[in-house]
Amino acid sequence: MQRKTVNAYLLLSVPLELLEEAGISEESVIQMSAADGKILIQAVSRNDTEDFVCGGDCENCPFGEIDCEGECESCPCAEYCEESEEM
Repeated sequence: MQRKTVNAYLLLSVPLELLEEAGISEESVIQMSAADGKILIQAVSRNDTEDFVCGGDCENCPFGEIDCEGECESCPCAEYCEESEEM
């Protein structure tokens, strides 16, 4: 039988001081990427969500904890949001 790993994770400690210096807080939605021997962790703002595809799973949505600013046109979850204005 072959061993198959799906969604494997490794827990890495990141010094809080580095996160604070980068402007990343506990409430931040983050994205990660890797290139040239580096792992990049960056905060995602509502203005950087053009590529986000909403799957309608509001319970596990990374944007669910962000306070709504009423800018429904730029929100990636506007189609599924109960507070969204009619578009």
